[in-house]
Amino acid sequence: MLISQIDVFRCDLPLSPPFTHSSSGTVTHLKEIYLRITADSGVTGWSEVRGNCEYVTGDTPERVAAVLTHTLGPALIGKPVMNRNRINAQLDRLINGNSAARAAVDIALLDLMGKQLKVSVAELLGGRLRDSIPSDATIAFGTPDEAEEEAARYLQGGFRTIKVRVGPDRAGDLERVRRARAVIDSLGLGAEVLLCVDANQGWTPKQASLRLRELEALGVEWVEQPVPADDFAGLKQVKQQTRAAVVADESCRTCADVARIAAEGAADIVHLKLVKAGSVANMLRMMAVAESFGIPYMLGQMDEGRLATAALLQIAAASRASHFEVWGFQRVRPEDDPAGALSVSNGAVSVPEGFGLGVTVDESRLTKIASLSAGVI
Repeated sequence: MLISQIDVFRCDLPLSPPFTHSSSGTVTHLKEIYLRITADSGVTGWSEVRGNCEYVTGDTPERVAAVLTHTLGPALIGKPVMNRNRINAQLDRLINGNSAARAAVDIALLDLMGKQLKVSVAELLGGRLRDSIPSDATIAFGTPDEAEEEAARYLQGGFRTIKVRVGPDRAGDLERVRRARAVIDSLGLGAEVLLCVDANQGWTPKQASLRLRELEALGVEWVEQPVPADDFAGLKQVKQQTRAAVVADESCRTCADVARIAAEGAADIVHLKLVKAGSVANMLRMMAVAESFGIPYMLGQMDEGRLATAALLQIAAASRASHFEVWGFQRVRPEDDPAGALSVSNGAVSVPEGFGLGVTVDESRLTKIASLSAGVI
């Protein structure tokens, strides 16, 4: 069974409401790239990756689409679908970086393989260890009243890990976290809820240490990416000077990063994402490195649509991760998403049933920007 056609699509997903954090600024739309790989058997595999995450990977939607259309796509035509190892090895040699485009290929291949073999992606990865994935829920930048309302809604929905975005506004951040803590306590959930903050690289090590002393007094138990991504020494400094667990996100992009963070004791937890890893295969290697060092890891995502979330859910179901962030589609209304629905209950997202990723895609809602086939490259 050989790859016979590659199709690349665009779709911008409006966010309701938009989000802001220290690295991204305000984002009103997710600028998604969709990839469809068709085999000569007629079976297709789909994937979705976030295009506008320049602040993490350096990618743009135009760059992701161009790499898929002009570099990776032509290299895939005629290749055997079932030999992902060879395909990924070739793509690794073909181009450096471009993690989102490479992840799109590997996800679509797994979706196609699962459909062809009539199994889920989780089964291709060894089988499910869980049928639903408990997720954190993120409180975006906003007013203290909005933070209080979001916290109440999430807690009443069964979420037990609440993460508050924080940044340069010390007084505002403290009040928003204070309001979230008050809601937790008013519901009698203090012993059940993990209260976290995510600075998204927004602080210096000194600022982080000072700010966290105030936040720890409000019961904040962990901080995600307090310092710039390449400041491993600063990350370790924050870890040494605070009680809260330090989570490395933007600092953790490769297997070497995982090993360095673990070996140097720079963080307590590493946060792994497909868009950073560059492929499911690379993500599995990063998970293996974390496990070999004994450092806990979280599987998460950018804000993304439901097809991208389904890929993470399948991987998470087969993983030994300790924490999860699979709530990236929360601000995309179902009617605006070309992918099928996902089921959320009691703070957890169900792993889709069915073959491959388990999610259907309405092609009519996508804009095709490139199509490659055997003999027409």
